[in-house]
Amino acid sequence: MSSWTPNESSQTILTEEGWLQSTVVSAVAYGIDVALYFMCFNLLFQQIRTRKNYKQPLFLLVYITVSFILGTLFIASLADFTQLAFIQDRNYPGGPSAFEDQMFSIPIDNLGNVTGILIMLLTDALVVWRCMVVYTGCRFPLWIIMIFPWLMFAACIVMALIWLVQVTTTSPYFSSSIDFTIPILALSLALNTIMTIAIALRLLTFRYCISKAFGSRYGTQYTSVAAMIIESAAIYSTFSVGFLTLFALNNPISETFIEALPEVQMIAMLLIIFRVAQGKAWSKDSVNSLTNLEPQPISMVFASQNISEAMATSSLTSDAITTYETCENSNHDCIAEGSSAA
Repeated sequence: MSSWTPNESSQTILTEEGWLQSTVVSAVAYGIDVALYFMCFNLLFQQIRTRKNYKQPLFLLVYITVSFILGTLFIASLADFTQLAFIQDRNYPGGPSAFEDQMFSIPIDNLGNVTGILIMLLTDALVVWRCMVVYTGCRFPLWIIMIFPWLMFAACIVMALIWLVQVTTTSPYFSSSIDFTIPILALSLALNTIMTIAIALRLLTFRYCISKAFGSRYGTQYTSVAAMIIESAAIYSTFSVGFLTLFALNNPISETFIEALPEVQMIAMLLIIFRVAQGKAWSKDSVNSLTNLEPQPISMVFASQNISEAMATSSLTSDAITTYETCENSNHDCIAEGSSAA
């Protein structure tokens, strides 16, 4: 071991390494956010200028702009607080790790806490909205399907407020109570996991029905693997699972995940908005566009073919229609079962 190694435990050093590395990971994620934001901004701004119905593009433009501002403030807060701990106040008793634990209520850290939790809530709201759009047209009333996700989102808001009070105050009443970090993140993760599964089930069901009736090349715009990963915000859910697992095990590497979490949430959010702006995302009209697909045209049958081949060829269209209608009738039951299972 180098003689210049600080006189701290290996656990403390590993925690500080994870924290410092998280700043780099967050900066990389923020760079992706910047690129995605301007790509979304360009598409949405063009739609506002050319469309008569510009309300949704305008709303999404405001939404991503507010989120981008929050993400910028978060990365600025993280960079400044890291600079305070590792450079300006590096002689703080206990080192940067102790500085982080005891200086959580200073204004610059509060800025990061507030912006980070707001990004989380905005991302959760977007995923719930996407689930609502994907399940529009389901056999059951939409409010029955969405009541549980909206209740969970309301619980996230309440838990977030409690957590913000806890981390932004030095009051003994709140500092001596339970740590709300795991509950708020676990609740948000549970909501996103349920939404991820529900959206994926809906898209998989339609993919199966369309492929069986008309062939695998139909509907891939909405039901490809990449589309399902983006639509369901699986990137954010996977990242959150990694963080919560390490955090629950008290692994210092969890620092790398938690500091980068808001920027990763923004990546998932902006990818969804980008698909919406491109017109590739699932919309309320997607069900109608898929169910109104024209079947394959009947092939020409020449005299040299035998009767059985001619009959088989001419029955392709009717078989496709029958298969799709059967699958479509059972589709609602599949979706209902998938939603309840999620």
